[in-house]
Parts: sequence; C-alpha cells; structure tokens
Amino acid sequence: MEYFSTQWFMAYYIALGALLTSFGVYLLIKTGIVKDFLLSSAEEDQPPVLWRKVLKYFLLFTIPCLVLSFFPFSWVELFFSIWSLLIVFMLGQLLVMWPQTSQAIVKQKDELDKKIRFVAANLISIGIILFLLCYVLIERTSST
Repeated sequence: MEYFSTQWFMAYYIALGALLTSFGVYLLIKTGIVKDFLLSSAEEDQPPVLWRKVLKYFLLFTIPCLVLSFFPFSWVELFFSIWSLLIVFMLGQLLVMWPQTSQAIVKQKDELDKKIRFVAANLISIGIILFLLCYVLIERTSST
C-alpha cells in the first residue's frame, strides 16, 4: 500500500502541477479571450459546465489523496489533501451561488484583466510548488 501511495502522489503532483502551470501560462497569454468567456458565462443562468466537471473530477481525485496520505502517514500529503478539499469547497460555493458570482464578474469587468493575471500567477506558483512537493516525496522515499 505504501508503494501505491507514493506512486499515486508522484503522478498526481506531476499531473496537477503540469495542468496548473500550463493553464496559468494560457491565462497570461490569452487574458482577453478568458475575459470574454467570463463575461459571456456571467450572462448565463447556470455556471459553465466545464467548471462543474473540473471541480467534480478534482474532488474525485482528492478523496483518494486523503485516504492514501495515511499509508504511510505523511503530514505533507495530509495537508495537501485537506488544502485540496478546502479549494473544492470554496470553488463549489462560487458555483452554488452562481447568480451572485456572475453579478460580481459583471461588476468587476473593468478590473477583470488584472484579476485574471493574478489568478494566472497563482496557478503557476502552485504548479511549481506541486513539482517541489514531488521532489520532496522522491527524496523522502529514496532515502528509506
């Protein structure tokens, strides 16, 4: 079980790190397109289907992380799993309260470019942190 847990977290850190970093770069490059998408989505009654699917799959991958963080017990993986569940909860709230979220998007349309770049920088930095977590996991398991 320990071997599976290590392999799971290595693959998850690398895959999620690559996704977040590449999407952050995409947001930086295509800020105008993303802004148009957000403004058009804000006019809809329901949140974008893609956002719901991404959140659903993120939750489905976070639950095994939470369980596997106990085999062997690791504070780093447990903290990462709890952080991931917190992100799912916060983003889920934004989707559940879509009428208010869409109004906030429309109200802030003048500052949307700056906010998109801020999110992009955060995604890139979190992606890099995930690569560092993978490195720490590799170093920790190779020494044992």
